[in-house]
Amino acid sequence: MGKTGSINWHQVKGVNGQIRLVPQKEGEVKKPGPNQRFKRASIVTKIESRMANAPQQGRRGPKIADPRVRRRIRRSKKSMMGAKAKAKR
Repeated sequence: MGKTGSINWHQVKGVNGQIRLVPQKEGEVKKPGPNQRFKRASIVTKIESRMANAPQQGRRGPKIADPRVRRRIRRSKKSMMGAKAKAKR
């Protein structure tokens, strides 16, 4: 995890209203849960058909990414509380 005190923490409201601390990079976005990791099959087929109809760009062809996977989900503004204040010694 690094040296002591090297991580910047953000405060986030949890499910029951409690305040949790998360690392700074997860302060504005969150990882999806197991039920939200993949998009619906109908959306995947639409994306695949659009990629097939799109003209190829550049020498290497179109950028092919797995459209089924959701990388990050935006956290609601209500639950983001901002950076945790540094402790006073």
